[in-house]
Amino acid sequence: MEKREKLIERIVKEHGNSAIPKLVDLLFTEDAETSELSSEALEKLDSCDEIIKRLEREIESGEHNVGIFYAADLLGNLRCPRSVETLYKVLEIVKDEKEAIVVYGALLKLGVKEAEKYLLYELEDDPYMRERLLDIGIALEPSNNPDVFKAIVKKAKENPKLVDVLQVMCNRNPEFYQMLPEEFMEKIK
Repeated sequence: MEKREKLIERIVKEHGNSAIPKLVDLLFTEDAETSELSSEALEKLDSCDEIIKRLEREIESGEHNVGIFYAADLLGNLRCPRSVETLYKVLEIVKDEKEAIVVYGALLKLGVKEAEKYLLYELEDDPYMRERLLDIGIALEPSNNPDVFKAIVKKAKENPKLVDVLQVMCNRNPEFYQMLPEEFMEKIK
């Protein structure tokens, strides 16, 4: 077991939900590694309410830090249905497309179809998003929509890193294997 995984396991086992407030604080540090570690530990705990409360406070304060987007992504990963309204508030403060992709990805994980439409538009039609294709593909990964899968297949021809996204989608939806062009059949098993 990796050192990082052992640390997360230890935090969760020894402190349980009592560690949530401190882990939420760590989520909003400026250190990416600390934020990621905190996020991974919070995924194993019942932390939705604490994350939403802190995110609301951050939005109200006018502070704009990377922790907001770690929290948004985490709420999507945790499938916190009470977080949709808060995530829409986060959308009001995004400063660039990268941040918007994270928030729309979280909304998609929560079943918001509007998020899928936005991300699909960015994938297919926005010429300025070429360097963000992988980020958009990852955000679209939870989709069960065959049209989204086909759009990612099309973009994977120009961005081979998207093959990993296709792999995850095929694993979750075996019927998608049938939609793969022959050139991807060997890469995705």
